[in-house]
Parts: sequence; structure tokens; C-alpha cells
Amino acid sequence: MSLRVLVTAGATQVPIDRVRAITNVFTGRTGTQVAAAIAALPGTEVRLLTSAPHRKQEWGLPASVEVRGYTSFDELRELMHASIAQERWPGAIVHSAAVSDYLVEQVSDAAGHALDAGGKIASEHDRLVVTLVKAPKLVDLIRTPWGFTGMLVKFKLTVGRTDAELETIARASMHHSHADAIVANDLAWATERAMVLVGDQPVEQVPRAWLAQRVAALVRTAMSS
Repeated sequence: MSLRVLVTAGATQVPIDRVRAITNVFTGRTGTQVAAAIAALPGTEVRLLTSAPHRKQEWGLPASVEVRGYTSFDELRELMHASIAQERWPGAIVHSAAVSDYLVEQVSDAAGHALDAGGKIASEHDRLVVTLVKAPKLVDLIRTPWGFTGMLVKFKLTVGRTDAELETIARASMHHSHADAIVANDLAWATERAMVLVGDQPVEQVPRAWLAQRVAALVRTAMSS
């Protein structure tokens, strides 16, 4: 049995103007490693959407993986929509990208006057006010309205939470997005381990070095179901 798997990885940028943007610290290495581990499974076809396509060889991605690069939130949303809702391409999705939680609604000067962000905002201003608005959660579009019915693995990150708090947050997040499994970690120990939750099963503590293989094993279950 063959399976097409869509993996997202990396960080999205939200433009302030044509030359400035807000982003986050995540590189996409984990998602790229996950894509490589899944590609090693017999019968899989993998498409990776990543903000770091230039690092695919450095991070050991095999040539068999189809790579599509993005930079901004809007570009990632467009690529995901095209693969999921238009092509109906994947049978499983691993959504590990660190997607922006907020979009820029307006940029103003200190007096509250809106500035034109269509070019480069002049550096003469002593203060700029950037107004942010809540972004749609791309993972919450996957089931509805995009109509995906296959296996969905979601990633969740917190900061400063205990293991018990993170497990509660992760289970609620998994059920909210109608995901089959979730990989959760806290910034304090994200380089050491991760929690993996599958449905209502007990939480697994997975060493960071084994995480890509564990996610690939989750995908393998979708091939046999």
C-alpha cells in the first residue's frame, strides 16, 4: 500500500512593510528530519513545505522528497490549500511548521497616523506602532473547510509549563483540531525530549533524537489501516 504524506516545517514571516517582517526562531530542522524518516518507509511519497529549502541536503533530506519553499504566512497557507483542498494530494499530514499567531493589521506613527506599508517605511520615525490581529490557525482549516479525512499529526509548543499542564493543553489542542496525534514540548526542554499523544492513549516521553522515527511510525500505522 502506498501513502502520500504532506509535511510542513519552518517558520512563517509576517510583513511589516516590503523589507521588514515579524517571524520566530524556529528553523524547520525537525520537520525536515521527520520528512526524511517518513520517506524511508517503503511505499511513501513525501512532499515537504519548508521555509528552509536551501538546507535540505545539510539536514539529510533524500532526493525523493518533493520540496516546496515558502517565506510568508500567506505563502504557506496558499501551498497547504493547494495540496489539501485543490489537489486532494495527501493521505496523511504532519503539520510541524511554526506558524505565526498574529498578522500585521496596521503600522502607525507615534501620533496614530497610519503609514503606507506598501514600500519601505522611512526610518525617520522615533516610534512605530504595529497593530497585530489574530491569525487563523492553519491546522484548524485542514479538516474543515479543506475537507481532509486522513491521518493528521499536529505539533504544539508551550513555554514555562509543567509536564502535567502541557499534557492537558496538548490533549485539548489535539481534540480541537481533530488531529489523530500531537507532538508537544516546552521550550525549556524541547531539545531533549517531546511528548507524543495518540488519541486517548497514555502520553509517551520520546527522546529528541528518536522523535522523527516515532512520527514516521505513526504515519506507518495510517498505511496499514
